[in-house]
Amino acid sequence: MLNPLISCTVYGFEMLIVYIFFSRITTRRCSAWKCIGFGLALFELGSGVNLLFHNNVVINTLFSCGIKIAYVPVCFEMRRISTVCYAIVLDALNFALEMVSILFLSVLARVDAGELNHNLPLLAMAACASKVLLLLTCLILSNIINPKANFTKAPLLLFYYPLAVAACMSAFWYICAQDGITYKVQLLLAICSAIIFGATLLQFITYQQQIEENSEYIRLKSEYDKLQTEKSYYDILERQNQNLMLYAHDAKNHLAAIQARNRDPAIASYIAKMTDQLNTYSKSCRSGNLMLDVMIGKYVLDCERRGISFDYNVRSCNLKKMEDMDLVAVLGNLMDNAVTAAEQSARKQISLETTIRNGFDIVILSNSCAAPPNTCSGTLITSKEDRKLHGFGLKSVKKVLRKYHGDFEWTYDERAGIFTVTVMIAQPSKLRPGKAQIQT
Repeated sequence: MLNPLISCTVYGFEMLIVYIFFSRITTRRCSAWKCIGFGLALFELGSGVNLLFHNNVVINTLFSCGIKIAYVPVCFEMRRISTVCYAIVLDALNFALEMVSILFLSVLARVDAGELNHNLPLLAMAACASKVLLLLTCLILSNIINPKANFTKAPLLLFYYPLAVAACMSAFWYICAQDGITYKVQLLLAICSAIIFGATLLQFITYQQQIEENSEYIRLKSEYDKLQTEKSYYDILERQNQNLMLYAHDAKNHLAAIQARNRDPAIASYIAKMTDQLNTYSKSCRSGNLMLDVMIGKYVLDCERRGISFDYNVRSCNLKKMEDMDLVAVLGNLMDNAVTAAEQSARKQISLETTIRNGFDIVILSNSCAAPPNTCSGTLITSKEDRKLHGFGLKSVKKVLRKYHGDFEWTYDERAGIFTVTVMIAQPSKLRPGKAQIQT
């Protein structure tokens, strides 16, 4: 492909196909248009290299693979080794389908494949035909790679469009190869082929964008409903705890009155044991923030049931400045992750501490962890099998912390097997635009 116009167009089409493929098998790091804009810049650079080295197959293949390896980690959540493997597979498919399309169209119209470089319209249609095949192959491959993500699968009806484009291109090619067809007619048919295929790519991108927006809406609604349910649950627990505390207080007073009038040592011993049990219950968390107290009480019981040691110290900072719903979102998601990880570890321990540093509320949550957390470019990702359906807990935490101009960071001590999350929340007097850093 030595024609600059064809080279730029074909590389642009290839970039859009690569974007469609990876957006269907993993999660984007930024908006669709940022991914497309960054990708077009990289792939057009590849087009320039292609022209500079006169379509050298080896250089073109290596540079094309390098572009994909540079593009994917920036725009998508994917490990480097997976990126390299997919880049090699896509380049191999691209080369093979180019050869297949050129061979098929040459046989169909009885045109020597070597003459294509001297006929711009035929060359353009051959290039578009190969990208149509690449698009179809990538759609099928993405469904095979990510079979459980049903909401990213394109319905069979959408496959009609690239198939129709392939049929039209074959017909256009056959017409252009006939004797008596003027160059202007050939060029017009070639332009129509590129426009139709470009519209098909945009259709798939638009469809994918709408599906992602609908999925995001469903996820946000589900997250909101979950927080509302948890908030209602904690409200019920709070009322129950208040009633039980009143009962415990009255019971201790009654026991004290009975003890004062008792002369039987056995009864005195029994009353002392009951009083100790009531005192133990009365030692539940009393930070001054009822929602925080109820949440900690809930996780104390949950950890006891799971055999997890849970230590907490929240007296110096009770997170009173946070709204109850936000506190449930942040602490609830972090504690859920900590409980899950600690339960799967040998030591089974969790430690929660709150404090104030430099005018900021700080939450330090540590838990035993059997293995290092899953990460991608320094970002935590869910360990569950379907990442498109899970892994929203930390995203919810980040969203809430942005409201308070806060942030969080994490560390993992491999020797001790301890995972620690440190959360910073700005107090009202410290709220200001910008992203602050956690000082430890």
